[in-house]
Amino acid sequence: MDIQWHVVTDLDAGRREAAEARIRKLGEGQKDLIHVVVHVEGSNHHQHGAAEAKIRCQAKGRELIAHERDDEPELALARAVDVFEREVRSMREKRRDHRGTARPMPVENDGDEEVAVGE
Repeated sequence: MDIQWHVVTDLDAGRREAAEARIRKLGEGQKDLIHVVVHVEGSNHHQHGAAEAKIRCQAKGRELIAHERDDEPELALARAVDVFEREVRSMREKRRDHRGTARPMPVENDGDEEVAVGE
């Protein structure tokens, strides 16, 4: 899994490393997360927090996006990682549920009975 960072604001290095460790842990033993881009920047928007964090991930067959805002860039990043973890787990759970459903077995006819089509 490839992780790219785009940081346009001051961000504590320890928090950045912790966030990257959490993201890498999600990819351990799995091959579904291909490319992750983490974007953290300050914002001057009057109704939202002063910082925002967005995590975009190219996963097998889909794109996952986690976006959060907060007053502090570190808090926005931590919240975005929380959302990203939930998205990854949800994606994997849906895949497991889909694979876990068994196909109906065809009914074998030994020739003694008539079988109506569509019933």
